[in-house]
Amino acid sequence: MEEDDSFSVKSLYLKLEGREIGEELWPNEERRDFRNIWKSGAPSKVIAFVWKALLDRIPTRVNLDIRNCLPPDIGPNCVWCVEAPESSSHIFLHCDMARNIWLSVMLWFDLNFVMPPNSFVHWECWMRGPFVRKSGRAYG
Repeated sequence: MEEDDSFSVKSLYLKLEGREIGEELWPNEERRDFRNIWKSGAPSKVIAFVWKALLDRIPTRVNLDIRNCLPPDIGPNCVWCVEAPESSSHIFLHCDMARNIWLSVMLWFDLNFVMPPNSFVHWECWMRGPFVRKSGRAYG
């Protein structure tokens, strides 16, 4: 809420970022990443999806299971590999299918790459990597 008790997106963002209530909700690196995501030139739906994926807030089987939204005969494991719980990090980075896609991309760019442990580290790799212009935005 603003001083005049009106709502603004900025006031909500500041609350979420922790400035308004004096809490440190995210480390500085993550806060910087979120700021860069929201300032990117991507369509708002893409930005919202990336934000949710980095926070593991997309409707994966793990998240649906937590909310009791899965049928009783379906567990939280990944649809493709059935070996691990389906989280954002798993389906975008660690599932065999995702790993094969990333391997193809890395071979195409002729890069050696170790799969990071989570989406934030993966984001940092791409935002600080060889495809970033001097302005700080990735090519694309």
